[in-house]
Amino acid sequence: MNRLTFFLLRSTSFLFSLLSFQMVYGVSNVVCLFLSRIVRYRRKIVLGNLVKSFPEKSPNEIDCIANAYYRHLCDLIVESIKGLTITKPRLHERFVYKNPNIFDPFYDKNKSIILLGSHFGNWEWGSLSFPLAVRHKVIGIYKPINNKVVENYLNACRKRWGLHLVNMKNAGRAILQHKGQPIMLVLIADQSPANIKHAQWVNFLHQDTPFLHGAEKIARQTGFPVFHYKIKKTSRGYYEVWFEELSLEPKKLPEGELTRSYAKQLEHMIVEAPPFWLWSHRRWKRKRKGLNGKRLENNLTHRINPPLSNMS
Repeated sequence: MNRLTFFLLRSTSFLFSLLSFQMVYGVSNVVCLFLSRIVRYRRKIVLGNLVKSFPEKSPNEIDCIANAYYRHLCDLIVESIKGLTITKPRLHERFVYKNPNIFDPFYDKNKSIILLGSHFGNWEWGSLSFPLAVRHKVIGIYKPINNKVVENYLNACRKRWGLHLVNMKNAGRAILQHKGQPIMLVLIADQSPANIKHAQWVNFLHQDTPFLHGAEKIARQTGFPVFHYKIKKTSRGYYEVWFEELSLEPKKLPEGELTRSYAKQLEHMIVEAPPFWLWSHRRWKRKRKGLNGKRLENNLTHRINPPLSNMS
């Protein structure tokens, strides 16, 4: 089964390499119709997440955001496959960095940095092109997948322009191995923690939300300045990226402050352009211990049911 998945992925990526972007987005249109209207892929999860995150919006507004999300999700799928064989000039044309020189003073002083990203816009093109935009050695911290054949193929494609990938369990070892070198540690920090024992809890999009503690832990231990990147989708298949400072001295921040700052910036980005975040993920499936989860769920269900009945 692993090798079959690898064969299908390899064959699809080769086929996409032969297609123009116009044809690729034609494929996206068909996939979108299939996922959103026929299969209705995770429709209840998408709508439920949107209703809880935007309580001020009407059912029609929620429905419009959901439909735009499915269009973006399908574009993201085909763009990610196309990205496996995309050329440098074409990527530079479609994924534009607005202020990459913000890191130059740190590189000149031999200082490493931490860059926090999220599942917003096209993060796959970001991880692919970071080494082309900055002078630091870029190290991407990633969570392994079960299919090692596919993982090895994807990682080989992602690393072809200088990205170094490190299993999240080996992040500390990678920092020690590159001691004395200016590196950029890149982490996607908006996932739901697998274990909430050490999670940082933040009021995010009107909900009590657990965030990974790893990024803040690394920042407090190393003292590396922390930035995050903001992606704006300007049109179909075109993105602009800004880097923004979160903290130059994370060791001096109160515990949890860095995570709250990151969550606040991410929330602003989502509120400005709701369709471009990963709404089909069950982001709020884990509850903080000590809360009356049953009562909370009942309240949410009472409020969500009317919109869902209108949107089906």
